[in-house]
Amino acid sequence: MLWLTDTTYRPLFDNCHVSPIGLGTVKMGRNRGVKYPRSFKIPNDRDVANLLALAYDLGINLIDTAPAYGNCESRLGAILSNRHQWVICTKAGEYFDGQKSSFDFSPEGLTNSVEQSLRRLATDYLDVVLLHLPDDDLSTLSSEALTALSKLKERGLIRAIGASTKSTPAGLLAVEDYDVVMIAYHQQDTTQQAVLDAAHASSRGVMIKKGLQSGHSGSPDEYLRFLMATSMSSVIVGTINPSHLAANVATIAQVITANGSSLR
Repeated sequence: MLWLTDTTYRPLFDNCHVSPIGLGTVKMGRNRGVKYPRSFKIPNDRDVANLLALAYDLGINLIDTAPAYGNCESRLGAILSNRHQWVICTKAGEYFDGQKSSFDFSPEGLTNSVEQSLRRLATDYLDVVLLHLPDDDLSTLSSEALTALSKLKERGLIRAIGASTKSTPAGLLAVEDYDVVMIAYHQQDTTQQAVLDAAHASSRGVMIKKGLQSGHSGSPDEYLRFLMATSMSSVIVGTINPSHLAANVATIAQVITANGSSLR
């Protein structure tokens, strides 16, 4: 079995390096209103614990979650006993009631969201909090949202702030104002290349979502090899299949070995 070591980690923000692949957790808490090609059953607690243990053994240190992912944060909080070994990224602003999403990016709403995430995840700090932006992402990137997250960062509740964006203009604005940006990017859709380039020039961390086309891609290996040649920090893979996770890590490890570096 191939695995990653900390020498292959890439910078996400100041004093924080992450594995080039992170574990996405939406499937651990939500199977409605998600854009996957096939339906799936939410795994039980034992399967979630086993998957997290496997991810750790494979060298993954980054977990991506959100309040909009059903009860995922609470499940993680009950399982993650070795908190200091993980970089936890969650989000704020979007809520899912089991049927549809709603949004609240007011300072009060964001503060309440972060405080609830801290309780659910059973931790006294969050490594990264991203604004979970809707389709009209540019108009949502308000100064008051930035101020609210910045105040939480000053209080030591958050180590880094960022935004999960939909459009290139919003991504570019996030690169200017935030520590981390999350964008959709893969070899069949490089429309946000400008964001990736701007982030690299500004030493901002980039998390990739939909890097494998949300399971629609025919060749995960090819997509991962493409992403490893970019300046991204980490690609988030939302699998609940242990074999798929191990295979994805093996592909990345092979790329790193072949190139003799993390390609950062």
